[in-house]
Amino acid sequence: MNLNSFKKLLLLQVTIITFGLLLTDKPSFGQPKENSQGMQLVDFQASRVESYQQQVDKLLNLIRQRLLIQNDVARWKWNNNSAIEAPEREQELLAQLRNQASAYGLDPDAVAVFFQWQIFAGKLLQVDDFQTWQREGIQFFNNVPDLNQTLRPSLDKLSPEILSALAPLSPALSCPTLQQLIQSRAQIILRGDGIDNTVRRIAIAPLIELKGSSCQDISRFDG
Repeated sequence: MNLNSFKKLLLLQVTIITFGLLLTDKPSFGQPKENSQGMQLVDFQASRVESYQQQVDKLLNLIRQRLLIQNDVARWKWNNNSAIEAPEREQELLAQLRNQASAYGLDPDAVAVFFQWQIFAGKLLQVDDFQTWQREGIQFFNNVPDLNQTLRPSLDKLSPEILSALAPLSPALSCPTLQQLIQSRAQIILRGDGIDNTVRRIAIAPLIELKGSSCQDISRFDG
């Protein structure tokens, strides 16, 4: 399969999954834990935006770090004539993340969906890199970190940090005001080598596309 066909297939997969996300009635990342004051089913208040923005920025910066590592992943694969897709690695990673989800009070299925979208975004970034290097006639990159010794461990180290940043936001992710905040901050934060509008949209899709049955504000936010 050539790169153009692979890119079209990736975007088709994204379209199909987006349609499924829009139809789902399940809460996005599971129920928040009760605290001594109890939880209220209320609309997300604009007055809470400032307190949430710090945590939104933290999550988006971690997503950005993960995306930027994909450029070196692409360089290593280019040097080694390796395929962009690594299905066994992806399934192993998603299984690990499912197992870690409950420790952060998150739904394992929702966590798997979230990281599947990060994988989509990363692969699309790699495809765009490959297409650029083909056009430019690039043969080899020097001083590229090793995929197994450096790059994948760096990605694995980011995973629990992302889960930790995601957890306090999860009860309010179906709130329109928070979704709008994520979109606006993503335009500012999710930038850099290879992060175009499509990659950005895919990376934040599981945060803003899920249709929740309620909008749960947090009576005590520890952002």
